[in-house]
Amino acid sequence: MSKSGKKNSIDTEDERVPLLLYCQFNNNNGRYHSRSNNIESCSQNNCIGIATEPVLPLVRSEQEETDEVHHGPGSHATDEEARPVNHTDQLETSSRALATIFLSLYIGVFLAAADGTIVATLLSRIASDFDEFRSVSWIATGYLIAQTAFQPLYGKFSDIYGRKPILIICNVVFGFGSVLCGLAPTLWILVLARVITGAGGGGLMSLAAITLSDIVSLRQRGLLHGIGNILYGCGAAFGGIAGGLLTETVGWRWTFAMQGPIIVLSIIAIQCNLKIPQLHKSINHNRTTSSTTSGKLRRIDFLGSVTLVCGLALFLYAVSAGGNYFPWAHAAVVVPLVLAFIVLCGFAWVELRVAPEPVIPLQLLQDRTVAGSAFTCWFMIMVYFANIFYTAIFMTAVKQQSATKSGMSLLPQFVGSAAGAVSCGYYMRRTGRYKPMSYVAGASLVLGSLLLSTIGINSPDWLVSCYLLLPGFGGGMYLTITLVGLIAAVPFQHQAVCTSIQYGFRGTGSTIGVAVCAAIFHNILSNRLHDRITGPGADDIIKRVQDSVDEVRAVPEQYQTVVTQCYLDATHAVLYTSVFMASCAFFASLCMQERPLHSSVRRK
Repeated sequence: MSKSGKKNSIDTEDERVPLLLYCQFNNNNGRYHSRSNNIESCSQNNCIGIATEPVLPLVRSEQEETDEVHHGPGSHATDEEARPVNHTDQLETSSRALATIFLSLYIGVFLAAADGTIVATLLSRIASDFDEFRSVSWIATGYLIAQTAFQPLYGKFSDIYGRKPILIICNVVFGFGSVLCGLAPTLWILVLARVITGAGGGGLMSLAAITLSDIVSLRQRGLLHGIGNILYGCGAAFGGIAGGLLTETVGWRWTFAMQGPIIVLSIIAIQCNLKIPQLHKSINHNRTTSSTTSGKLRRIDFLGSVTLVCGLALFLYAVSAGGNYFPWAHAAVVVPLVLAFIVLCGFAWVELRVAPEPVIPLQLLQDRTVAGSAFTCWFMIMVYFANIFYTAIFMTAVKQQSATKSGMSLLPQFVGSAAGAVSCGYYMRRTGRYKPMSYVAGASLVLGSLLLSTIGINSPDWLVSCYLLLPGFGGGMYLTITLVGLIAAVPFQHQAVCTSIQYGFRGTGSTIGVAVCAAIFHNILSNRLHDRITGPGADDIIKRVQDSVDEVRAVPEQYQTVVTQCYLDATHAVLYTSVFMASCAFFASLCMQERPLHSSVRRK
């Protein structure tokens, strides 16, 4: 086609199709000059890139979606539907090959799930060993903040360099960090090791989802995501039980060291079995605008990642220090909070105005289904971490159970999650719909969280476990609904970056959720202890029980009931917050619209 723009369409066998120009312009007034039929208009807008073939808009119009929902996919393009189907375009993968790829990917997911439950179960024990229980949240948030920073990047890296090499790198980093956790001599070196582990763990989860989206249809994707949640639940259950047993026998350090051999198995499986269909490679190749290393690296949003990490780190420091080490009005708390706000605003500006390919494309939130999916996942993951972390602390500090029993009490959460994901995936495969299931998911999440907030000192262990089943079921459904709904809202070639959006929101939600819940827990605990424990030696007792959960049963007998009640009050405060966050997740899910779930990978 000539630069003059006189010919602005391309011929097909049956019709003339308008040529859609996908442009990027560099005047900092926005990023996408979505669709245009006129080349001159692109040059007038400082266009720096014109697609050489027709492409789809980043988010489809409401009219297109309405036509597809009411009349079926492609109802407005009957001529195209009438043409013979190209089987190479459907990217069919045999059942045997798909099963092999799936299991190879989910070895790493299994291990990441086990790692998360190990930390949730042993969080208080590990911090108590270092006498740093007030800083306990950093063990979890160190991992989560690295996961948040790297998860969205892996979609970009894998588009440029391929899925397999990036997956292998993620496995190596995760394994190295896990071994370093087992060797850490101090709490803060352990936190550093958790940061390294999180940098690798972020890719294990997100790239498994991205790779599956490459090779299966959306209808099949929902069911596979449910089966994947079963493996995730098995890993989580394994982590809780194995972590407890190892802690009571050879020590908690071996719970991290044992992950080394498993990660080697994951690397071998990926190297031998992961083979992406050739058409996907060509799609990813077409999206690479430069073949040089410098050109590829310029596509990566490093500035966005740095500003996100810095903003979250400042926020986490402020909420963990406030009320624990400094008063909330102290400059050591206020200044980091202000800086966190400024840096996070800078992150939003970078993503919207500067980055050529943002790490979290915030402009996509203009679509209500994308926004609804992202924020539903954001609040739901807060509920998930609040429930498992503080139920484990409740079992250890209030019920004074062993690490093994504490880990076993979390099993229903993961069983429920797996059951919810599979049932939701099966429903979507049969009906091609997901919206009705979002109401079931929201009701389960809110009701289950409300029941969990009623636990007390005299609650039977089996009842606590049963209460975890319902929010687990709702959360598992939401994980499938939000991921599939998000992918369905955008064209096929943009599903990798959209998958990264969900994992980006999941990462920020888990990081902020854990930090906020930790701040609530420790502030309530501190206030109750100072109100109820007075007299000679009170300060020493308060400091001991704040720094170590083991001291709850070691304090003088006349204080044990009071200290236990203080821990229960702090746990209740977190669980009430969990109910509020579950309600927010439900209301956010109401913003999602029904989108068609196609039966072929290329959505035909």
